[in-house]
Amino acid sequence: MNALIQQSSLLVGSNEEIERIEKLNSCCILAVSDTHGAVKELEAILRAFCADCDAFVFMGDGVSDVLACLERAAQDEELLEILPPVVAFVRGNGDADSYFVNRIENDNIVQIAMQVPDRQMLKIAGRNLLIVHGHRHGVDLGTETLTAAVEAMDADIVFFGHTHRPFFEEINASLILNPGSISRPRGGFPPSFAVVSFPGETERYHTEFFTIKNSIFGGFSFEPLRIQMN
Repeated sequence: MNALIQQSSLLVGSNEEIERIEKLNSCCILAVSDTHGAVKELEAILRAFCADCDAFVFMGDGVSDVLACLERAAQDEELLEILPPVVAFVRGNGDADSYFVNRIENDNIVQIAMQVPDRQMLKIAGRNLLIVHGHRHGVDLGTETLTAAVEAMDADIVFFGHTHRPFFEEINASLILNPGSISRPRGGFPPSFAVVSFPGETERYHTEFFTIKNSIFGGFSFEPLRIQMN
């Protein structure tokens, strides 16, 4: 369960949970990016995948969609119960640097300001995860600048978005990943997101991509999506 409190680090969750996931022996992360207004789809993903995840990470262009789901969770015990204990997000080129979220406190509706960083570092299971949108790193042309950022910031993993194309690459013990877009995919790919899990230390990452489809019975369904590692 997430405390729905934004800390000075701009991570959302309690300080106790932020410290706890840093020391995990293994972890599971839900990675989503570039929702561009697909709030219903995002909420469906959260309900289907979050119960087994230690963190939910969003790489920008749709931060308002993430905050709409957090706002919903504040009034929906079922959603709140399965929300990962830590949520991290960064600003895309289509996002603002802050938003207001409505919360009910003592039967009154109050507005809470949520700040949106340009980049975020999440420490989880003994590894450093750098989170960026990617538009400032030239990701449309390649991942060389991201690779340099991983080294410069002592990161083990970097998640990015912006291209709307799923991508992952392992370089030595580092992982570079883009989950794609759940609403506006490009490059012939279907809508996509990813789940990344790994043990601590330096063992390999396990990366799974999924696509989202409209269900014939209403709602959404999810299917594994095979993406070739670069």
